[in-house]
Amino acid sequence: MVYNAEREARDAETTAAHEAQIRRTGEKRVLMRAVTGELVSYTPEEYGVGRLGLGPRINTRWGHLVYVLAIGAVIGVFLYLPLHGLFVEGDPESGWFLIVPALLALLEVYAVRNLIREWRAHKLREERGLPRPAY
Repeated sequence: MVYNAEREARDAETTAAHEAQIRRTGEKRVLMRAVTGELVSYTPEEYGVGRLGLGPRINTRWGHLVYVLAIGAVIGVFLYLPLHGLFVEGDPESGWFLIVPALLALLEVYAVRNLIREWRAHKLREERGLPRPAY
């Protein structure tokens, strides 16, 4: 990476403004690099879903929507198979496999929550004219 004195100065200015905002208002803020490469101070609502840690690193609202739909399709398949076994084939043992879609439903709830959070964050960033966080 090439040293850029102007970028360093902008980063220092943004960091100082970020810390001053926290001291002045006491609100929580997140200082992250945006997709443009610049440091940006986001409120937690503007930042959206955390992009670090465990889980998928999805950072767009459309990515979250695809994730929710994919989990829904998997739930549909794992719901259809045991119900088909129970009612069409008359196999009472296949009812135990209904545990799988029940567990996947918990993952779906988490994914929908992240989708809603990221959708709202996108709208807030658009209103303020902020770029999307890089990570």
